[in-house]
Amino acid sequence: MKLGIIGGAGLLGATTAFCIAAEDVVDEIILTDVKENVAQSHVMDIEQAFCETSGTKLSFGRLEDLKSCDIVLITAGIPEIKAASRDEYLSGNLVIFRELAEKIKQWGTSPILITASNPVDVLNYSLYKMTGLPREKFIGFSRNDTIRLKWAVSKETGIPASQLDALVIGEHGEKQAPVFSQLRLKSESKTLDLSDDVKECILARAKSWFWEYGKLDAGRSSGWTSGVSLCYLIKTMLKGSGMILPCSVIPDGEYGLSDLSIGLPARLTMRGVAEIVELDLTEGERAGLLTAAEKIKSLIS
Repeated sequence: MKLGIIGGAGLLGATTAFCIAAEDVVDEIILTDVKENVAQSHVMDIEQAFCETSGTKLSFGRLEDLKSCDIVLITAGIPEIKAASRDEYLSGNLVIFRELAEKIKQWGTSPILITASNPVDVLNYSLYKMTGLPREKFIGFSRNDTIRLKWAVSKETGIPASQLDALVIGEHGEKQAPVFSQLRLKSESKTLDLSDDVKECILARAKSWFWEYGKLDAGRSSGWTSGVSLCYLIKTMLKGSGMILPCSVIPDGEYGLSDLSIGLPARLTMRGVAEIVELDLTEGERAGLLTAAEKIKSLIS
């Protein structure tokens, strides 16, 4: 199994390559980037780091070399800026994605394409429309929202995040929609009983994270969290277990939605999105999902 990473010189691309190589779950990882020397340095360093423990081969390639890959992860984007919203990356990253789409159409192959560049929902849908490949091949990376909800719940309640099942749907951005009706301890089937005040504190903590992080003006994205989480997502697909994960997908009538990419629970396999899973949402949760859909569609148009 081959994994290609576009943007392999950057923090997110390199971190994901490092995590995947450590797990020894793919045969080869091909890094490509306009900063060729940096990507090549990552190839040399990561391959040596795991030469004793992993059989994964690391190599540098150009875009045309990725046509033989089973999965292609896109982390390429404009440099990090002090942004109040992920939407501020749209115009610059859309230029990059138009160029990528033209190259991908020339491959004549149909790998699974994972978009991790922001704004994820809009770019994932745009790539789908520009390439004309099947919708099940497109996955937008938004699992971090669910991870951060678990983190916020843990901070407020003291329950270890490892013991929680949680789900965030909607936009990978300000209109994310936590599904509290799906929040529970892994050891129990019932919903975790939290007061409205505690829920408000959890929401405030989870939703203010991006602003607080951006305020640091560190010039870097959340590479560690995203790299670890992307590794988990790719490993899940490789196992072929059909595990349900939150990601940005392109619905065709599920939840009454179409003509966009939006965060929903999906069953993932090596075919890509095998199924978008429809849950019984509360009235408020469904309203939050539809609000997110309206915003994403406005950005697409």
